[in-house]
Amino acid sequence: MTDKSGYPKAGIPSAGDMAEPVARAVRDEVRRELREQSGRRAVRLYGGAAAAALYAGGALTACLVLLLALALPAWAAALIVFALLLVAAGWLKNSAAQASGPTAPSAPSGPAPPTGPSGPSGPSAPSGPAGPSAPPTPPTPPMPPAPGSGAPPQPPQPPHTG
Repeated sequence: MTDKSGYPKAGIPSAGDMAEPVARAVRDEVRRELREQSGRRAVRLYGGAAAAALYAGGALTACLVLLLALALPAWAAALIVFALLLVAAGWLKNSAAQASGPTAPSAPSGPAPPTGPSGPSGPSAPSGPAGPSAPPTPPTPPMPPAPGSGAPPQPPQPPHTG
């Protein structure tokens, strides 16, 4: 008879076969955990940097107010610095809106100037107190319903003059 103790049993892996995949899984898990912790640490560091920058901005603002207060009353110095910061904030907001492109929502600032066939009216167009005069645009006719929508077709309405 032959001695079969030197052969591995079918279907049961040996300890040497299991060592490499287990070690690889442990190394991968340790690396993932270290990456996660370093990411949290980076977030905390960015938060600390933002807080320090906020305090530095406050100190610079106080410095500007005190510097202007040497030549002006304190309330006027504070008002001037407030106005400068407000202008800077508006400029930054507009720059961010332009950088983000047309996807940024913007509130309309008023009625848009009427446009003629060649574009907006230029400085040569006559304008009075009511603005440039342009002929009123005709109303657009109603669109018929899509075929198969089940709605009966509507007759066109005459334009409303008023």
